[in-house]
Amino acid sequence: MCAATRDDRAQKNMIEVTVRLNAGLRRYRPALGIGEALPLHVPEGTNLKELLSRILQISPEEVAFLLVNGIKCSLDEPLAAGDRVALWPPVAGG
Repeated sequence: MCAATRDDRAQKNMIEVTVRLNAGLRRYRPALGIGEALPLHVPEGTNLKELLSRILQISPEEVAFLLVNGIKCSLDEPLAAGDRVALWPPVAGG
């Protein structure tokens, strides 16, 4: 199979996930309202680290806490269609 055909097929295997950027991470998508979810189409098999660094262009070090469907997950966790991802930066208080 030629490379162009493989690329076309790969683009068709997309899944939709929603992402909520909380607190200071909202600066990466300033048009989003507070609490508004960002719907994204990502290639099937995308993991959380790829979602952050390649798609959202957020360094994983900037995310202190993340949930997928309300469950804490590792960055290597692959996403599934319909997943709801929530991200928080490190926070400090005094």
